[in-house]
Amino acid sequence: MNLLRKYEIVLIDEEVAYMYSGMEKKLYQLFQENVYSKGFLKTLTTHQIRYITKDYKRKELNEYIYHSFFHKKDYSYSDNTHTLNEMKNKNYAQLTLYPGKMILTARGSIDAETSFFEVLRNYQPFFLALNHDTNKFGWLRPIQVMNIMDER
Repeated sequence: MNLLRKYEIVLIDEEVAYMYSGMEKKLYQLFQENVYSKGFLKTLTTHQIRYITKDYKRKELNEYIYHSFFHKKDYSYSDNTHTLNEMKNKNYAQLTLYPGKMILTARGSIDAETSFFEVLRNYQPFFLALNHDTNKFGWLRPIQVMNIMDER
């Protein structure tokens, strides 16, 4: 059986990312709560998510992804959707850019999705990937905690 994996990818505000480095589970819980809540709690968590996330420039990111993959024969792009379909290895990943978030779906080995993760991590260090089906989450590029001590 070839199960489909699905990730929500969001750009976290840099200051929030540093504050929650090592406490990513709290961020994940907020997104998870938003997925399953209704009414006032849905409204509240949606406002909180808007506060801690940043918009990315879709056109610029589409161009960046395109230039990273256009030379691959298994790559295609159309309407904010990038696809890697490696028929030979039966690996498939599709990344769709929406305002405020991206959705990555993948099937087969992790090679195709890892290719997208690598490009995104090189574009911006504060992307957080969330898999609501498996309760897994993490930074695409681990955050190095800055040393704020003044060395004299």
